[in-house]
Amino acid sequence: MNPLGIYIHIPYCIHKCGYCDFNSHKINEAEMPLYVEALIKEMQCVSKRIQEPRPVPSIFLGGGTPTTLPAHLLADILQACRDCFQLNDDCEISLEANPATVNIDHFSEIRESGYNRISIGVQSFDADDLKALDRIHSIDEIHATVETARQAGFDNLSIDLMFALPGQTLDSWRKNINKALDLKTDHLSAYNLTIEKGTAFDALYKRGALTLPQEEDQLELYKEAIRSFTNAGFSHYEISNYARQGKECRHNLLYWHNEDTLGFGAGAAMYFEGVRSKNVNPPAHYIRRIQENGSAVESSERLEREHAMSETLMLGLRLLQGLDLERFENKFQTSFFDVYGETVDKLFANQLLQRNGARLALTSKGLYLADSVILEFFS
Repeated sequence: MNPLGIYIHIPYCIHKCGYCDFNSHKINEAEMPLYVEALIKEMQCVSKRIQEPRPVPSIFLGGGTPTTLPAHLLADILQACRDCFQLNDDCEISLEANPATVNIDHFSEIRESGYNRISIGVQSFDADDLKALDRIHSIDEIHATVETARQAGFDNLSIDLMFALPGQTLDSWRKNINKALDLKTDHLSAYNLTIEKGTAFDALYKRGALTLPQEEDQLELYKEAIRSFTNAGFSHYEISNYARQGKECRHNLLYWHNEDTLGFGAGAAMYFEGVRSKNVNPPAHYIRRIQENGSAVESSERLEREHAMSETLMLGLRLLQGLDLERFENKFQTSFFDVYGETVDKLFANQLLQRNGARLALTSKGLYLADSVILEFFS
């Protein structure tokens, strides 16, 4: 039976950073219990519509900053997941945290309730970078947060980094990488800064007040991340992600394999049995809609077969192992090469794609041009 992922959105955040386009809102302590009640009701309503229970290998709480919720509310959310769905015994239960937002008591209560993986939004170990990114934590608070998580019993830790930042050089990025490696976490994500429409960074960029590294320099920064993290023993398992053996993020793997994922909360997206849906963004609107009719969906669409195939292709090629051709053909009951053979031949000839047994993967050359390679399938 195919696995089922669960994503839960916690929209509250202490501060919205200039580059952030996620659905995040100022902390509202009076609203938080109502929000969690709505989450639980939404889970109960959705679970009743699932005809046959499916194994859940991963739960992921993102935001916003999930750790802004009191520990007892986080415990209530996890208990509702257990009550409504069939969690695997070794279910990976992750939540995001930002430095300086969690103390030892909070982390300990969260760990005791059953959460077993923490992803910490570090972004940079350079004070100037943090200021440029509009982050509100300090370098010392990064180290303190990682140590506090370990003291609380978390033995599966991930940190997020960003590169191609304003004013960033190859030398300053190498220093960032080395400081990240010094923390000896199990998982690292390194994302290229992108300017998203409607953000504060977008406004600055359009005014010419935000200067980013040139494209060729961004590529060198990316190559340095791959070189440094793999030399340190990490597996580069997805374009932006690196893990110690067995510590790959299960939630992300489900996503890149285009498996069904239930999404709960304000602004959360769900992909289930061929239908993609999205909830309303404002937390107050979400709460009201759930209270009134048990659903906060504002849009939904059934993906046409061709659309579903292209998404599976696009996501699968982000994995360094590549797209599982047998899985693709079983899912869509057609040969991958019958559909995409002409484009594949062209990319083979340009040494951008390679076949590894039953998988189709980017070459090292193709990896650096991943977006362009994937676009070839849609041109």
